[in-house]
Amino acid sequence: MKKVFEISFLIILTIVLLTPGATSKNISSEQQLNSSLSMGVDTTNLVRQIDVGLFRLPIIPPSSGVQFYKDGIVFLSTSKYESKMSPNQISFGAVEAYFAPVEDSILGKHMIFSPLSSFSYPCEAMTFSRNYDTVYFTMFPKNGRKEKIFMAKFIEKSKSLTGLIPEIVPLDFCTDNSNYSHPTLSSDGSMLIFASDREGSIGGMDLFISRRDGEKWSAPENLGKNINTTGNEFFPFLDSENNLFFSSDKLPGYGGYDIFTCKFNGSDWDKPTNLSDRINSDKDDIAFTINKIDGKTAFFTRRQTSGKGGLQLFRVMLKQELPDRNLLTLSYVFNGKPVSKTSFMAAITKTEVKPDEVEPGKTKPETKAVKKEGVNVPATTAKVKKIPEKANVSKPAPGGKPADNKNVTIKSSIPTPDEQKDVVIYRIQFLASIKPKSEKEIILNGKSYKLYEYFYRGAYRYTIGEFKTLPAAVELQRICRQSGYPQAFIAAFKNNTRFLDEK
Repeated sequence: MKKVFEISFLIILTIVLLTPGATSKNISSEQQLNSSLSMGVDTTNLVRQIDVGLFRLPIIPPSSGVQFYKDGIVFLSTSKYESKMSPNQISFGAVEAYFAPVEDSILGKHMIFSPLSSFSYPCEAMTFSRNYDTVYFTMFPKNGRKEKIFMAKFIEKSKSLTGLIPEIVPLDFCTDNSNYSHPTLSSDGSMLIFASDREGSIGGMDLFISRRDGEKWSAPENLGKNINTTGNEFFPFLDSENNLFFSSDKLPGYGGYDIFTCKFNGSDWDKPTNLSDRINSDKDDIAFTINKIDGKTAFFTRRQTSGKGGLQLFRVMLKQELPDRNLLTLSYVFNGKPVSKTSFMAAITKTEVKPDEVEPGKTKPETKAVKKEGVNVPATTAKVKKIPEKANVSKPAPGGKPADNKNVTIKSSIPTPDEQKDVVIYRIQFLASIKPKSEKEIILNGKSYKLYEYFYRGAYRYTIGEFKTLPAAVELQRICRQSGYPQAFIAAFKNNTRFLDEK
């Protein structure tokens, strides 16, 4: 079965790589130069900041590359090469996933990636949750001929024995007769981007996005013509800032597949930018991945445009002699300063409602535009008075918005022990929106906070945190303001109901 899997995967990959769109991208040297200039690529800057070199690790099919895992990488190998560290149950020559830390110029000590169960699937086609307890990966379902995305959980059988236990069915949106391949998970786990030829594709393989909805994933949405073409877009990867990297055989470039990046702007992705001939070549350049822990190392694979011939692994690193190396990451080099780390998918700039309340009968304070991490956001310049009256409970009106009156209740998805009778809880109110948000958390400084929502004066208000004292809440208020929410303020709640701040 393993041999059949490898052959089937290679057939599909070869078909994709030989799609006519690949040859249509070959252009003259003058056109290449013009394309580079129009894409805003600064090759000179890349030469100054990064090193690109061959990394001597054989790429074993069905893999087309490697993936970072904790402080090392996962790669496919065979016990023919790994006999000294293979367990007895793996026969000579069997393909298996191995893990090894990446040292200066070689791999460190190799270890079986999943001792509890064999894992021999494409390593570049896997993506991990932030705490590394879950992996999404690509494989053929039993008796199936189309790739699907599966999930596996790490379990611990003993202190020295851990491994993956895969689900036996693919993710719930992988039910039709289409290929679903190469998933990549956002930093907060709320988005999954993958390649597919499902209905709605513009070309061959397109990039789609699905959003987490509780324990399930939403119906996939095409990332649109801003990214997808009539050719193939494949091998997506999201870095720690949710910038998107992928390969395309149709966007303007230098050869077969080129690697592109799209900067994440907080709600969507900007237009693709070619990584220049510092990374790309006249061959297929694919399977780009960055170490999400420190952001200073990346790998990608180069192969012959014909789809035949060996796969060569390349490593990308920040130059050691850079004076600001400790402050830089590859994501910064390729995409510039990141936007605020948040799981909100709605554009904040579309709401004119401020998180601060305005006293009834008073005019709205004058506003001016404030630069928030590259996004213009309205910010108040006048001091806002506090609400003089207590707010009580309100329920949504049938078929519409909640009743807009003095009744204001905070809505918690999971009641907490702190929310007890007559206990004052302080939360940080940081955002208001005319439309309700579907997100349940926000990430600030790498930490996840549960969202609490209530409706007041025509807008949905959002708060985070739970504190019993004001001084304890001040630090989170400071973090919110430094993360792009300058009007964040402390709001008090008693019996889960907003009331006049005691100040």
